[in-house]
Amino acid sequence: MRNIFVGQSALRISGRTGTALTDVMACEIRYRKPDGVSGGWEGFVSDETRGVVSYDVLGNELDMPGWWTFWVYVQFDDERVAFGDAVKVFVRAEGT
Repeated sequence: MRNIFVGQSALRISGRTGTALTDVMACEIRYRKPDGVSGGWEGFVSDETRGVVSYDVLGNELDMPGWWTFWVYVQFDDERVAFGDAVKVFVRAEGT
């Protein structure tokens, strides 16, 4: 898939932390929208060895066109935290 659109579902967002993900207490795909609003979606560890966290988009989360920034946040059982690199992704207006 080459394009991502506002309102799109059937989309998995994944990011890597660069560290193995064992004993994870919580993980998120965090985002910053084009208007500067930040937040996060509860993710799941999709590849423990490679340190990959994913989130399956439901369809209403990508609610505006423009440049979005995504990164991974992980908290371990012993309260350590890890982050993935931030990645910018362009979300197109529906039907463009």
